[in-house]
Amino acid sequence: MGKPDQLFLPFAQVSASASYGATGSASASYGATGSASASYGATGSASASHGATGHAFVETSSFVGPSRTMADETVPQALKYRVRENRRAKRIILRVTVTHGLEVVIPSAAARRQIPEVLAKNRAWIEHALKKLCDEQVVARRELQTPPTMIALPAVAETWTITREHVVGARPRLEERAHQHLHLCTDLRDSGWQTLLRTWLITRAQKAFSAWLKQLSERTQLGYARITVRVQRTRWGSCSRNGNISLNARLLFVAPEIATYVLLHELCHTQELNHSIRFWRLVERFEPNWRKLDRALTEASRTLPRWAM
Repeated sequence: MGKPDQLFLPFAQVSASASYGATGSASASYGATGSASASYGATGSASASHGATGHAFVETSSFVGPSRTMADETVPQALKYRVRENRRAKRIILRVTVTHGLEVVIPSAAARRQIPEVLAKNRAWIEHALKKLCDEQVVARRELQTPPTMIALPAVAETWTITREHVVGARPRLEERAHQHLHLCTDLRDSGWQTLLRTWLITRAQKAFSAWLKQLSERTQLGYARITVRVQRTRWGSCSRNGNISLNARLLFVAPEIATYVLLHELCHTQELNHSIRFWRLVERFEPNWRKLDRALTEASRTLPRWAM
């Protein structure tokens, strides 16, 4: 994806996670993207993790290990990586992201001694993930050179056509016209059109999800305080202790049943601000097929338009 925060691979993990915001207020969140990741240690159907703001320390290190063999001679290659301690993690996790490259998440400082062994055993996976990331960035840059001519929003069964007008020196603008038509007036050589489309996407999502969430709240009898919609890179949604629900505008790009599942997921957090067994039982009460939808959400994450990142 264009400038994704996380890279997707076939075994990428999108796990439900409990996190704490920068202000320290408790919240539950659901990841919008699955990092290219491998984890080691205890396993579970739902794992608890801490957000990027919850690390105890961050440092950058390097590891020299065997990479490839040439004429029966192993050539050592330096592998740079970032270490982040997450006391809520239950295993060592390897992630490859645009922001940090290779990141090693450890549950405690004591786990540091296992890092060289984990990196050595997973060298092939790491190199594949890094190459995949590089290839994705090349494709992203190419795709972001010009605005799209069509935007499909499966969640609300809409397809918008876009006409483009190249103007220089005038204020960029995006006009919403009849019959699901958008007219973009901007310097098409500039990247400003991405901001215009993202702003429009948020407005459209705010209107759609406000009514949608209200309807689901009435059906489930799960109340909430208020709703906000933003374009987020790493979360599909979150719910604060005060019952404020935040949703990702990019949910408009997924199928309606998947979007409904995410909204129900956040509504359930108004009762269970965690990912305990009680929480998943509550989710299953309203959506028995949540596991299937969760997997579908992972797949849908891989096809999001790059301009919406």
